[in-house]
Amino acid sequence: MRAKTPHWDLERVKALVAAGSFMIQQGRAFAHIGGTYADAAAEMQGVITGLTTRSFSHTQTLTWDIADVYGVVFRDGGWYLKLTIDEEIPEVAVISFHPLEAPLRTNGGEVRP
Repeated sequence: MRAKTPHWDLERVKALVAAGSFMIQQGRAFAHIGGTYADAAAEMQGVITGLTTRSFSHTQTLTWDIADVYGVVFRDGGWYLKLTIDEEIPEVAVISFHPLEAPLRTNGGEVRP
């Protein structure tokens, strides 16, 4: 079976994040990390830097954006990460980042809560 490919080029996502061109949306992203925004941004930068295509699950078409979904291990559990690129700025927007509510199938296998 062939691995799925993210809509957004992962190396570009990582380069934008490494340059500090990213934001974490309130709610389902920032709320679950805790601490200050600067603390959350530092942790999110580390998570995104560690992404590989093995972590990729699927692409979603949203009302205004196309977002890629990844399953990652963070704080000893499975987490759901949804991100997009705002091309007008450009910057990565982290839409969701929270503990998994159910197992998530990725290119590398199943990530569990």
